[in-house]
Amino acid sequence: MIYGCGIDIEEAERFNKHYFQKGKLSDLIYDIFTTKEIENFSYFGKEAFLKGFCFKEAFYKALNSDDLGYKDIEVIFYGETEFEIFQSESIKTILKKLDINRIDANVYSNNKYAIFKVILFKA
Repeated sequence: MIYGCGIDIEEAERFNKHYFQKGKLSDLIYDIFTTKEIENFSYFGKEAFLKGFCFKEAFYKALNSDDLGYKDIEVIFYGETEFEIFQSESIKTILKKLDINRIDANVYSNNKYAIFKVILFKA
């Protein structure tokens, strides 16, 4: 059974204006992503930051909770569409309480946009 579904689309040009200043990462990047994510995304380039942000937005839309921060869930990329999701103890507790046992996530991107879809399933 589906608990929630979230989707987010971000425009690369708009994202880059706000999150990269004079070729450097803005302070907002450090507020949103963990050190592990920043290191991973830096390896893959700006598009990884865009996709990572889309994932977090889509996940929180699917969960529909304001009690958590951006750093409570991580996404680490291994390739263009290959990634792994890591949950903080706070997220694990909430998912367990809500009886959510599966996260289905898909990503699509091109040079203009990134889209992430997240579906949370109940047991």
